[in-house]
Amino acid sequence: MKPDGVIDFLRNFNGKNSLDYICQLLPKTPPDQIEKIALFLRDNFVLIEHDLDYTTEYISYYYRLLNLLEDFFHRTSDVIGALEKISKSQVAIIGLGAVGSHISLYLARAGVKKFILVDPDKVDVSNIHRQAYSESNIGELKTTCLERKIKEISPHAIIKKIEYPLNKDFFLSQEFPTDVDLIINCADEPSVDYTSSIVSEYAMSHTIPHIVGGGYNLHLTLIGQTIIPYETACYKCFDSKLTEINAIEFLGIRRLDRENRKLGSFSPLSGIAASLASLDAIKVIVGANNFLLQTNKRIEFNSKTKTFNAIDVPRNPACPWCATNRHLKK
Repeated sequence: MKPDGVIDFLRNFNGKNSLDYICQLLPKTPPDQIEKIALFLRDNFVLIEHDLDYTTEYISYYYRLLNLLEDFFHRTSDVIGALEKISKSQVAIIGLGAVGSHISLYLARAGVKKFILVDPDKVDVSNIHRQAYSESNIGELKTTCLERKIKEISPHAIIKKIEYPLNKDFFLSQEFPTDVDLIINCADEPSVDYTSSIVSEYAMSHTIPHIVGGGYNLHLTLIGQTIIPYETACYKCFDSKLTEINAIEFLGIRRLDRENRKLGSFSPLSGIAASLASLDAIKVIVGANNFLLQTNKRIEFNSKTKTFNAIDVPRNPACPWCATNRHLKK
């Protein structure tokens, strides 16, 4: 078939013509061949089965999001179902700094309407160069500031604010809900390892998908991992694997201790981590887990070479969390 013929052939699949009708338009082509081609194109997300019309509201507000979601589903009814999941989902974002503040706004623009925002801090002048705040917000609680920004995007958003530090009694003392659809941890005080361990242990015990929001590893951008409890490598799997790698790479190297040492940071690098975490977050919410990018991997972005480095971290069959704690699943 000539290129022009292929284009004319594809134009017949306009969402209105049935497969039988298209077969009638092409009497010289066997119907079973047309059906095989159509199914092949559908399975590879070139065509989508039009079994339910998009509403005018969806087309007006989410036209480009619809186009993106069509890359993950084979039927328009599934795309509509995905949009409804996004609208009804409840996402907790813990830590509203360089990564978490941007994730909050990205998800609001994508249609998420129920948030739990966690951060005890107020906006400081040192935050402005990389976080989603401005000088007029200095001295304001980050939760309050982001609540207002989210409502500017989505006036009917429902937002629960928690201004309490993430510590070992956080989830119990704050009566944190167990029906949250996704937790994204972007808190890094006193360290990402400390906060991720607390968040992941709670999420695993309630089978809640969770994402380590990423940030910085020396002068590299760390792209945090996405964890689907009991399906992908969990935090403890990562911790064991990275401890093993570090024991080899840093053998004989002494750590330099510096008080109040701060890592380098830059707004675009925060944006990379936030964008990729948000992309995986939407996939988790809509159930497109087979398209997740950050499962079973430790990923870093090098801003000098513009390259991503990924270390595979498979599930550990002897993991003390995800191999033996299955009785904690819902």
